[in-house]
Amino acid sequence: MASIADLWIIDSNTAKSEPVPSGVVRTLCSPELCASRTLTVQRRTIDAGRRLDVDAGDGYQLLYVIATPAKGVVRYRGEAYPAEDGAGVLLAPGESAQVEASGAAIELLHLVVPKPPAAVEQGLPGGPGYFFDRSILRTLTDASGGRVRRFCAESSVRLRDGGRLTPTNAIQAGEMHYNEGGSSPYHVHFGTPANPDGAAHCYMTFRGRGRVDVEGDSVEIEPGTLVYFPPGVPHRLSAVDGPLDYFEIQAWRSFKTDVLSEEPLGLRWYYERTQPGAPLEEWNQS
Repeated sequence: MASIADLWIIDSNTAKSEPVPSGVVRTLCSPELCASRTLTVQRRTIDAGRRLDVDAGDGYQLLYVIATPAKGVVRYRGEAYPAEDGAGVLLAPGESAQVEASGAAIELLHLVVPKPPAAVEQGLPGGPGYFFDRSILRTLTDASGGRVRRFCAESSVRLRDGGRLTPTNAIQAGEMHYNEGGSSPYHVHFGTPANPDGAAHCYMTFRGRGRVDVEGDSVEIEPGTLVYFPPGVPHRLSAVDGPLDYFEIQAWRSFKTDVLSEEPLGLRWYYERTQPGAPLEEWNQS
């Protein structure tokens, strides 16, 4: 029987830090720490006046700006973009980017994912990478209205022009917001023939308090906490005493989900309406 003890839970605010030229790095999840074979998660602080240089090498990397109280810059493909809260870049193999902090430090999530095999890609070409911010990410709302998400990497999400957000199944990642009282259904993720070990799956909370339930056991988590869920462990995440904001990651994006609770709404999601009164468009996760 699964329990809370099967999860990897770490407070990023107090995790062991390592000084690097750009500032400080804290490794929160890795094959060595949490047995996440396809994912490494780091929280980075780029000190004011310093720069982080990132080279994706043979895999995929994603940078996501958690918070920046002053203007910073993301440099990618010869362009300079504002390093605002919620902005970032997905790097495909062979690509690189720089993040510069000016008047104040920048807090980043840094994800590292190996290139997936062809069976996981399912015909997708992989790459190229791209810069993103909240203004270009489509909003999805669950059928209950209690949860809102914005994917910054997800191959099945369609942009407003009909194109894919990303042409790779290497990673699924994005922002999640739970309204007060919001909760996921009780569910479990499994592997697939293409990815038998299952996806590396974790949450990183930013604002608000949450509660994780596993088989009748529960634990409350504070802002700044990362929770890694091994495949096959059933769980539910809920907001506690107000709304909850967090970042969700799954790598590789090849897994199956079973809803175990009797909630009829399950995991159904809909794109935001582009015009008042327009019909809802259901997000097809295939």
